[in-house]
Amino acid sequence: MVEIRKEAVFRLGLCEVNPSDNSLNFYQVDDENHAAEKVSIQPKFIEVLSYLARQYPNVVTREELIENIWEGNSYVGSKALTNAIWHLRKQLNRGNDSEQAVETVRKMGYRLLIEPQFNQADLVDDLDLFQQAELKISSLTALNRKLQLGGVIALLAVVAAWGYHLYQDSIRYVPTLKQNLTTAAGSELYPAVSPDGRWLVYGSRGSNRYSSLYLKDLQNPSETPKRLTSTKTSEIRAVWSPDGGALYYGSEHRSEGRCYLTKLSLDSNEASKLAECYNYSSAIDISPDSSRLVYIWDGSEGAGSGLYELSLEQENPTPKRLSCVEGCSYRDRDVAFSPDGEWLAIARRFGNISEDIFIVHVDTGEERRLTSGLEDIRGLSWHQDSERLIFSTENSGVRNGYIVGIDDVQIMPLEVEGMSYPRSIPNSDELVYSNYMRDYSVASFALEQSIPTATFPLLQVEYSYRNPDYSEQTQRIVYVSNETGFNEIWSSDIEGEQRRQHTDLKRRVAYPSWSHDGTKVAFLAPDDKNEGNKIHVLDMKTANISILATPYLDHNRPSWGWNDEMVLARSQDGITEFYLDNRLPKVISPINMRLGKMISQDKLVFTQLGKGGLWVLSLSQPEQVKELISDSHFGEGYNWATNDKGVYFRQNRQGYQLVNFWRFNTGLITPILKLPSGSIPRSGAMTYIANRNSLLMTLSQNYKRDVIKLQHKLLY
Repeated sequence: MVEIRKEAVFRLGLCEVNPSDNSLNFYQVDDENHAAEKVSIQPKFIEVLSYLARQYPNVVTREELIENIWEGNSYVGSKALTNAIWHLRKQLNRGNDSEQAVETVRKMGYRLLIEPQFNQADLVDDLDLFQQAELKISSLTALNRKLQLGGVIALLAVVAAWGYHLYQDSIRYVPTLKQNLTTAAGSELYPAVSPDGRWLVYGSRGSNRYSSLYLKDLQNPSETPKRLTSTKTSEIRAVWSPDGGALYYGSEHRSEGRCYLTKLSLDSNEASKLAECYNYSSAIDISPDSSRLVYIWDGSEGAGSGLYELSLEQENPTPKRLSCVEGCSYRDRDVAFSPDGEWLAIARRFGNISEDIFIVHVDTGEERRLTSGLEDIRGLSWHQDSERLIFSTENSGVRNGYIVGIDDVQIMPLEVEGMSYPRSIPNSDELVYSNYMRDYSVASFALEQSIPTATFPLLQVEYSYRNPDYSEQTQRIVYVSNETGFNEIWSSDIEGEQRRQHTDLKRRVAYPSWSHDGTKVAFLAPDDKNEGNKIHVLDMKTANISILATPYLDHNRPSWGWNDEMVLARSQDGITEFYLDNRLPKVISPINMRLGKMISQDKLVFTQLGKGGLWVLSLSQPEQVKELISDSHFGEGYNWATNDKGVYFRQNRQGYQLVNFWRFNTGLITPILKLPSGSIPRSGAMTYIANRNSLLMTLSQNYKRDVIKLQHKLLY
């Protein structure tokens, strides 16, 4: 039997591996006698590479590597092995023209793909005379041994098939188990378990609307969670360092009005600022080798928010943009490193009602699309095998969890309603997530009542309803309902009766708006590629649906021009008119409008993206813009409605919400309704019913959100 010494030097293509000094020596193609570069790496990394080389071309299991290199210490070895493979790939790829050097064989282990070249001097022949004699004897009985071996192989095959069948049965019957990890009165979001599995960190909003990070000891669940961050700052989303000694997160310093990427060292409780951030709830993750952060930020280059990288190995590093800069048809919103450091998963938003998952190879930049036609991704995380992604998405108002393989791109539902922001537990087949259940309803509130009352639900059924709009001409209300399992356009009379379904697109529709004459309804729906949205117009008499001509991928909420010959909405170029006769749209102002409503033949009242206040402009002189209500009193985007006397609008206060009325003639603001905090959602809508002197609005029931640990058969 021929063996190879552990300290043997060998070549992998143009790279010479020298275990004696833990080095990789890279040679050039035209000069294989002198090393162009020498790289020193950790001894354990060299041991892994040498072991794979000595076993070439066989597959080596993770258990075998941990047993031989980390002396069977699976707790240390499992994560260390993943880190070693990542580093080896990173180093060896550059010496082999980006050829994959180490292959991951799913559910088996690793295999070296480049044949190692050893010196003959390192090959040890340890056969003595007795062994040679044994070989001669065994050669005489080769046929017998082959028959025996065949029988053993057949027996092993039967045993393996039986074992595999039992394994599949054990997975098939794994129960779905949920365990509440938090039971506090607040809303617990963005949970993450420490690498050793002991600690849970999460963000929670208090009654004062401000957020802090909390740490819970999972080994002592009865103990009160510890608040980690100050009440003078806001934090809600954190990621653990791979060694479990620190947390990284965005922190909003309210006194400064600025957000900072922050590192909190848990042993000293010292917080240090690393760089500026976009928002304290923006996505963030750390590479498995602790070398860099990736996060969502707006670097003010004019490209908008996107994905950035920040080195953790340099002093005063400069953030590097990873997202596209010009002509982008999407924006990156969420991000996650695979445990082996090979892939970066990214959630990309196309328009305002379409989002999908992509993965990008960290070294080569290779990009793959895993999903198509999702609506709203609410968190993504890798499975520990680095071959599957777990994510949550909202579909027609209902959140649920799914798992998708990066090779077969097969999406499997977890069927866990309410799942949001799932996060795999390190070295485990379980995960944690934030439970989120929210129903929407259309409610009516009568104005100028002699006896004050609360809002009344318009529709007494068990589905979500939102975004109402009322037509005086038809005296009907259009709204969005998920009764069929999809968000579709429905209508009812003023009492909520005589309900009718008007669309059957079986994909998300949103933001219906009546034309002034009551014959048509404009709304948004995804385009054919599910990579954006288009303005659709429904003819209420014929039920025909047309799509307005547009070169744009994304459009904001539509509203009608005064004569109903065109629809107004925001495009990437600003306030834009879209025509019913298929003419190309016309940009009338570069203002970044959220929602606009015509109050006369020439006047458009609107709100702006990223700027408070209520504004008005003349369509004939769009350059003349006037502020109606200052941003100190008006911070609403969508929850407002007008009549001939003034404007009704939502206002958030500390611990509650108000519905106010602003009068055109006096400029005075009068509170008319007080509601609990979160009752009127940010993405809701209001409409005024003149003949009833009442308001219709979207209300939500925001249930308490807890962190839950999940065991599920699809995670094994």
